Amino acid sequence: MRFCFQPSLRTLFIIQACIQVIGIYIFLKGFLLTRQTFDIRGHSRTPWEQFPLSSPSSTSLLPIIQPGKPFDRAIFIVIDALRFDFVASSNITDRHYLNKIPIIQHLLNNHPQSSLLFQFRADPPTTTMQRVKGLMTGSLPTFIDAGSNFASSAVQEDHLLHHLKSRFNSIYFMGDDTWVHLYPDVFDHPQRTFDSDSFKMLDLDSVDNAILSHLWPLMEEDDQGRHWDLAVAHFLGVDHCGHTHGPAHPNMARKLDQMNSVIERILHQVNDNTLLVLMGDHGMSPEGDHGGESLEEVMSTLFVYSGRPLLHEDEYYQELYTRIHDARAKRLGYDIGSISERLEYDATRYPVIAQIHLVPTLAYLFQVPIPFGNLGAIVPNVLLPGGHLDNKMRNLLYMIGQFRMNALQVRDYLIHYSQHTQQADFSLILLEPILQHFHHADDILFELASQTSFIASLSNISALSADELYRFQEQLENALLEYDAFLTSTIKYCESIWAHFDAGSMLLGIILLVLGTCLSIWLMISKYQGRFYPLLAMSISLAVCVMVVLQGGSFEKMNMTDWIGVFLLSSTALLLLGAFDKESSLFSDRMIVLMISLIQSLTLGSNSYVVWEDYSTKHILSALTFIWLIKNCAIQQPTVKKLVRAAKAPLLFLVVIRLNSITGQCREEQFPYCRYIQHDTLSFDDRLQTFFLFCFLGLISVLMSHLSRVMKDKVGKEERMIRGIYGLCCVMVMIRIVQEVYQSTFETNRELPIVIRKILNVYLPRLVYGSSLFCMIHVFCTSRLKRSQKAWSILLLWSNVLGMIQRPLGAMIVFGSCWMMSLLNEGDGSSLLLRLMILQYYGHHLFFVTGHQATFTSLPWKAAFVGFDEMSYYGGMILVTLSTLTGYLISWIGWLILLPESDKENKKSLYLLVLMQNT
Repeated sequence: MRFCFQPSLRTLFIIQACIQVIGIYIFLKGFLLTRQTFDIRGHSRTPWEQFPLSSPSSTSLLPIIQPGKPFDRAIFIVIDALRFDFVASSNITDRHYLNKIPIIQHLLNNHPQSSLLFQFRADPPTTTMQRVKGLMTGSLPTFIDAGSNFASSAVQEDHLLHHLKSRFNSIYFMGDDTWVHLYPDVFDHPQRTFDSDSFKMLDLDSVDNAILSHLWPLMEEDDQGRHWDLAVAHFLGVDHCGHTHGPAHPNMARKLDQMNSVIERILHQVNDNTLLVLMGDHGMSPEGDHGGESLEEVMSTLFVYSGRPLLHEDEYYQELYTRIHDARAKRLGYDIGSISERLEYDATRYPVIAQIHLVPTLAYLFQVPIPFGNLGAIVPNVLLPGGHLDNKMRNLLYMIGQFRMNALQVRDYLIHYSQHTQQADFSLILLEPILQHFHHADDILFELASQTSFIASLSNISALSADELYRFQEQLENALLEYDAFLTSTIKYCESIWAHFDAGSMLLGIILLVLGTCLSIWLMISKYQGRFYPLLAMSISLAVCVMVVLQGGSFEKMNMTDWIGVFLLSSTALLLLGAFDKESSLFSDRMIVLMISLIQSLTLGSNSYVVWEDYSTKHILSALTFIWLIKNCAIQQPTVKKLVRAAKAPLLFLVVIRLNSITGQCREEQFPYCRYIQHDTLSFDDRLQTFFLFCFLGLISVLMSHLSRVMKDKVGKEERMIRGIYGLCCVMVMIRIVQEVYQSTFETNRELPIVIRKILNVYLPRLVYGSSLFCMIHVFCTSRLKRSQKAWSILLLWSNVLGMIQRPLGAMIVFGSCWMMSLLNEGDGSSLLLRLMILQYYGHHLFFVTGHQATFTSLPWKAAFVGFDEMSYYGGMILVTLSTLTGYLISWIGWLILLPESDKENKKSLYLLVLMQNT
C-alpha cells in the first residue's frame, strides 16, 4: 500500500532538525550532572564521640586534649587567578609574571614557623563562581555547575561563612560581587559590603583601587579603636590582566607588584591573634584564561601567616606532614613531575593540597563547626595543641582527634547522602570499603586506650621504654594515616560518582542521532515510493519496548514528555525510511560525500581524534581539495592552458589552508606536542613578528583591493554604498588589529591616551556594527539585486563584523576567507557537491585557526567587550557567540553563493547534505 502524501524538502528538513535537537537534548540530560545539596548545618563535635565506631556505646578512656587559642580576627585576601608560579621563587628573570611577589619568600625565610605556603589545587571547572563556592563549602563541583558562572545564585547548603558569622560580629567585604551573590545572608550590611562588578575585564585597576579605598581606612580606623573581626577582599586586577593581555605582558608585572605592596602593608595589621589567609581561586592558562582543567588553570596559591607559630618546628613532625601530603597526592592522582615540567618550578618543595581542604582547616583555626557538606581533609601542618608541645604521644593523639572529628563529619554526610539520593552507585554497601579505613583506625585507638602505660604516657612520656615509645608511636601514626585514607578515599569516590553519567539517557540520545544520520544518508541516495505500513508496526514495537524500559527504571533522568518526543520522532524517521527506495544509480560525488561524512563521524568515537580534531579537520579538508583538483584536471582534450585554469583555484585554496594552519590554540591534552603560533603572542617587541604582521596586513590589503574590483561584478556596479562602507569598515578593522598588537606589547603607562583608546575600543567597533547592519537591511530591502549578489554583499559585510571581534591573526584569516570563497565559486555543476563539502569543512577549519577549541577555556570572553566599555550581558553573549561561530557563519553564507539559483536536480541532495553535516 502506498501513502498519498509526499513530504516536501522543507518538511524533511524540519523533521531531521527535530530529530537532531531532541537527540542532543536527551544525550545532554544524561551527560550534564548534578549533585544533591542539603540545607543542614554542621555542629560542634568532640574527638571521641561514637568511639569506637563499631561499638559507639562503649566508654572511651582516651582524654580530650584541648586545642590552642583560636584566632580572634582574620583577613582573607583572594587574588583572582593567582597561579602558583607567580609567587614561587624562580631563577628565570625574563618573564613578567615571575618573582614579582617577593614578600612571601621573605616571610618563609625569616618566619618559617608562622608562614605556610601550599600549592592550592582547584577542582575543575575553574570558573570563579565555582571556586568561591568550593572554597567556603568544601564541596566538589559537577559539570553542570560551569554554566552557572554568569548567573550566580545564593548557596543553599552549609558553608564556612555561616559559622564565622555566628562567631564574628563585624564582617567586611570588598571586591568581586560573586561573593555577595553566593552568600547574601552573610554580606548583608550595606556599610560593611563594598562589592564591584566582576565582568569589566578590560579594566585592570578600578576594582582593585575600589578595594584599597575601603581597606586602608578600615585598617587605620582599627588603630583608632574601631573594631573589625573578619575582612574579605577579592582582587580582580591580575585575572583581568590575564584575560586582556595574557600573563606574559608588562601589565602583569605591574599588577603583581601592586599585590606585593598590598600584602606588605597588610602585614602591619597581623598580630598574634590575627590570621592572614592569602589565596587564589584558580590559576591561569598560557593565554590568560581559565575555566578548564589544565595544570596552569588548576594550580593556584595558598599562603597562611600569623604573628604566632602555626606549625611544629621539630623535624619529626615535618617528616610526618610530608608523609601525609605525599599519601594524599598519590591517592588523588596529583602528578608532581608534570607540575614541575609545565610550570617550571620544583613542585616537590611545596605540599599540594586540594582547595576543599581549606574549609575544615579554617574551621579548626577559628574553632567553629565544619560545614555539613564538606569533603575536605584538614591540613595537618596547623594542628598544634594547647599547652606544652614536648610530649610526642600527646601531640599525635591531638592530631588524631582533630582528624577523627573531620572524619565523623564526612561520614555523617556520606550516610545522609546515600539515604536521600537516587544514584544507585551511592549506597552504604559500596561505601563499606572506604569506611573500613575509619573502623581500622578506631580499632587501633581502642586497643591503645586499654593499655594503662599508653594513657600514662600522655602526661609523662618519660615513663615509657624505648620499645614502647616506638610501638605506640607507630600505632598512632597508622591510625592517623587510616583516618586520612578514609578522607581522601571519600574524595576520590565522590569524584567518580559525580562524574558517573546516566548511560541510558546518553545511549538513547546517541541512537536518535544515529537514526537521523541513517535517515539523511537514505534520503540522499533514494527516491520517494510511499510505502509505510511495514514500518508502522516497527514503530509501535519500538514504543512498547521503550515503555517496558521506562517501567524498569533504567533511565534516571527521563520523564514522560521526553519519552513522547522520542517515540514520535523515531516513528517518523522509521516511516520515512520505509517510504523511500534506493535509486538505481549513484553519483560519484555523493559517494565521496557519504564516505567522508561517515569517516568523520566515526572518528568522533575515538578520544585521540577528538583531542586532535583540529589536525584531522585540516587533513580531511586538504584531501577533499586534492580530490577537487583531480576532478578539475580530469577533462577531455586537456591542454596546458586548460589544466592551469582548472588547477589554479584548488591549488591556491590548498596553499592557503596549509599556511593558516600554523595558527590556532592548543588543548590541554595536546601538550607538549602542540606548536601553534598563538594569537595572543604577537608583539612589536619581536622584530620578526612585526615584519610578518605587516606583511600579512599588506597581503590582506592587496586581497581587499582585488575584492573591491571584483565586487562590481559580484555585488553590482550601482551599489556604490555597499562597496564604500565595506572598504571603510575594512580600514577600521585593520586599525583595530594594529592597536590590539600595540596594546599587547606595552604596559598601561605607554598606551595611547584614554580618549583615543575609547574611540578605538568602543566607538570604532560600534561604527562597524551599525554601518554593516544598515547595509544588510538595505540589501534585504533591495529587490533589484539577485540572490548571488545579496549573498556576496552579506558575506563581505559580515566579514567586517566577524573580523572586528576576532584576535589579530583571526581577523586577518576572516578577511582572507572572502577571497577563499571566490576560489570555491570557480567551477561548474559537476563539482558542486564536492565544493559544498569543502566549504562545510572549511567553516570547521576556521573555527580552529581563529583561535578556538571545543573546550570551555577557549571561549573568547574578550569579544564580549569589543564595542562596550562595561559588561552588557545580552550584547556580550551575542558577541561571544558570533566570535565562536565565525567559521560556521562564513560557511553558511557561502552556501548561498555557491548554490545555483535554479537547479532542481541538486536541491534535494543539497538540503540533505546540510543536515548530514550537522549530524
